[in-house]
Amino acid sequence: MMKRTGRYNALIMASTLLLAPHAYSQVTQTEVQKLLASDRFSYDEFGWSVAIDGDTAVIGAPKEDDGGTESNGAAYVFTRSGGTWTHQAKLLASDNASDDHFGVSVAIDGDTAVIGALSEDDSDTADNGAAYVFTRSAGTWTQQSKLLASDKGNHEHFGVSVALDGNTAVIGACRQDDSGTRDNGAAYMFTRSGGTWTEQAKLLASDNASDDRFGVSVALDGDTAVIGADWDDDSGNRNNGAAYVFTRSGGTWSQQAKLLA
Repeated sequence: MMKRTGRYNALIMASTLLLAPHAYSQVTQTEVQKLLASDRFSYDEFGWSVAIDGDTAVIGAPKEDDGGTESNGAAYVFTRSGGTWTHQAKLLASDNASDDHFGVSVAIDGDTAVIGALSEDDSDTADNGAAYVFTRSAGTWTQQSKLLASDKGNHEHFGVSVALDGNTAVIGACRQDDSGTRDNGAAYMFTRSGGTWTEQAKLLASDNASDDRFGVSVALDGDTAVIGADWDDDSGNRNNGAAYVFTRSGGTWSQQAKLLA
């Protein structure tokens, strides 16, 4: 098979546009299906977060009240067969409690899903946050692990963002205070061996400062992670924002670049 380089693809695209200048304007997008929670109710905020992998989608509803527990949150799994999407499971944290906001962030890769609950209170720590790992076997989803920051503290919002690739997960904590710096933010890397998840690294921006909110968004592919900091101030610009790229080598994560508009 011939390897297509970026230049090759650019030439093909240019040729296509010249030969069929109106082709792209004629593409019609059609809604296949509208997904709804089977137990939907007012103010659940179903759809606050979404993720998809192949024929499986997971939808977060961080203000869903389950069993009368206010805003504990839920995540709903849907699967596709022959063009039709069907509700497969409703995921809840094993220790769900009021105002945890489970489902504020979701990620899925194969038969593993990670669900963030940024306001979860663990061991009398207020709003430290948590992320829950679920795995699927024969259509049944089971909680595998609850992830917490090793240095968790009050109001850090660990779980505001989550990403997953294989046996590695990254969890954002955009209000983490590192070394007394208020809301500079952090991102935590976890790896799985067998069925056990272990914190591998805590990522910080090289130029972290108060109120940067590093970790408000995260993405992961293989040994590369991108972490958003929407309130980063660069060159005197207030809250212009930035994204930081980290790469892993031998289990060690290092900042590779800071991206700016």
